[in-house]
Amino acid sequence: MHKPVMLDEVIQQLSPPPGGVVVDGTVGAGGHARALAELIGEGGTLIAIDRDESMLHLAHRHLHDLPITLHLVHGDYRDLPVLLEELGIPQVDAILIDMGVCSDQLDDPERGLAFRYDAPLDMRLDRSQTETAAHLLRRVSVGELARILRDYGGERWANPIARAIIRRREAGRMNTTGDLVAAVLEAIPRKYQDKRIHPATRTFQAIRIAVNRELDRLQESLEAICGCLRIGGRIVAIAYHSLEDRAVKHAFRNLSVRQPVHTFAAGAGVAQGHTRPLLEVLTPKPLEPSDEEICQNPRARSAKLRAAQRIG
Repeated sequence: MHKPVMLDEVIQQLSPPPGGVVVDGTVGAGGHARALAELIGEGGTLIAIDRDESMLHLAHRHLHDLPITLHLVHGDYRDLPVLLEELGIPQVDAILIDMGVCSDQLDDPERGLAFRYDAPLDMRLDRSQTETAAHLLRRVSVGELARILRDYGGERWANPIARAIIRRREAGRMNTTGDLVAAVLEAIPRKYQDKRIHPATRTFQAIRIAVNRELDRLQESLEAICGCLRIGGRIVAIAYHSLEDRAVKHAFRNLSVRQPVHTFAAGAGVAQGHTRPLLEVLTPKPLEPSDEEICQNPRARSAKLRAAQRIG
């Protein structure tokens, strides 16, 4: 099993107690989850969540031999308060949210997540979801597509790529990942094509994010998730996109400041006080993978890890 991103940093920042209750909100193949489960040991509880049912089956194979209580949950980590309520678990000791896509998903040709395979334009992380990348590209306007490429992919050539995709769509030549790659290569002049990363990398990332709505209600959900921690419990979030990292940063910051509260007492009028912060931010600046890790796993290069602890 491939070593998960920033495993040592995750363990150090979360440090769950023996017998504790831990959530892995995007369990994937179970790499982070197994290391955390070994820390909590016998009597501990691991709640492993993933939008992709096939990942839950894979995680089960890697986790079933451990002496813990294991809950495998098909769901979205953004719904964690509801998922915990359904399990009858009010609060937990540690929460990990890794917003990346599992290598097993990227390496599955049928997923359409990688440009090195000519595959159907799917890109869904949750296969029960109805809209695929093909559906998205059939309905989207050129302006909306350019915005997706620019906002979610940071694509400098968003406008010409969007026009090339729409031209191919109208000609009936936008059906596979190979067609999408061809549109990107057609739109970006050869002399400006990035030699370090494939020119289609940003386009594939942007369309995947749009198909799976990965940034929808992210900050609000993270703030709600932090309320699931016990006092002293910790949360770690690993982001791979600037908008993801910004949502994590703002959520943690919002919960780490004193909030004004207005109260009314009969005959005394309105009084103003402040609530104690919910969180203490443990990483003023995000942690990043070491050069050695990036060399061993290039997919980790954009990872940014932030951690916080519940104090109130």
